[in-house]
Amino acid sequence: MSLLDHGTETITIYPAGPPRPDGTRGPAGEPVTMRCRVQPIASDSPGVEGYTTTTTYRILARELPAGPWDRVAWRGSDWTVTGQPEQYRGSRRTRHDTATIRRR
Repeated sequence: MSLLDHGTETITIYPAGPPRPDGTRGPAGEPVTMRCRVQPIASDSPGVEGYTTTTTYRILARELPAGPWDRVAWRGSDWTVTGQPEQYRGSRRTRHDTATIRRR
């Protein structure tokens, strides 16, 4: 039994459509709900009053149907996929995808 096949978290991915003339992106398709692993990467602690904390997480899944700027719903918050998800194509047992998400 692999940790990649039986994630402990449930996320919903909302694919982002092409850019509109005003710079926003609409939905590109139906949302996808899946089980995955979510790990913290970094948390910027506020150094001066008035700054907010920026936390980033890594999503790990056997196959991750996410792309840049997709919206992810996780634990009641909205997150954005930052950058292109990475695909690790090793052996059949170790292949997986990862994506970095940041709070919207």
